[in-house]
Amino acid sequence: MSIQFPLPFEKVSTKKVSEFIKEQLEEAIILKEFMSEDQLPSERELAEIFNASRITVREALAALEAKGLIEKRVGAKGGTFILPVTAHAHKRTREEIKRDWDQMQKVFEYRSIVEPESAFLAAERITAGDLQLLQSYLEQSLEPDCTREWFRALDVKFHLTIAKASGNPYCEAAVRKIRTKINPALDLMPYDENVRSANCGEHQEILEALKARDKYQSRAVMERHISFAAEAIYARVVAGD
Repeated sequence: MSIQFPLPFEKVSTKKVSEFIKEQLEEAIILKEFMSEDQLPSERELAEIFNASRITVREALAALEAKGLIEKRVGAKGGTFILPVTAHAHKRTREEIKRDWDQMQKVFEYRSIVEPESAFLAAERITAGDLQLLQSYLEQSLEPDCTREWFRALDVKFHLTIAKASGNPYCEAAVRKIRTKINPALDLMPYDENVRSANCGEHQEILEALKARDKYQSRAVMERHISFAAEAIYARVVAGD
């Protein structure tokens, strides 16, 4: 029996090694695993970490610098430093998100499937340590001196912790992928006491459902939370302030 082509094979990629390095570092920055003013390892150390040449690493860093994510500094305290993502988001994302809103809607559609089900699983599997982490993130978000950048980082940590607590590595990987897509849009959102209070209130509802081991409530409040986020991003970025 002959096979009917074309099958949905992917074409061979000619992506350079520097692009792979750039993507991994960019994901860590967008997910706020590197924070503003953190210093990256030296080119030599990064070359060892990625098993690549220093020239390749230099190309990756140049691409990140062009996107406003890092800054090279000279002098006795020089090096490569992470720039505050939320402060520079407007330089590269608002028009991109508006232009690609159809794709962003698909990401939110995917998120509406993955994250509520991750919360559903986490309600049964979450550990006491995970619950303590979530409580800590929430409390830090409510502190008067919580900066915009740290608030956004705590939001990412809150959601990734729930995904990990699902006990399913595919859920965790999916949420990481989702966050790399939506974080630039979330970084464009306003930051004031009302925004912070509303977000923390929703996170508190999620946390209480998880503490109660109520998987149906955990799923429901997560669905409501991410639906609100999608609507707020649309109103802010696409429809206008």
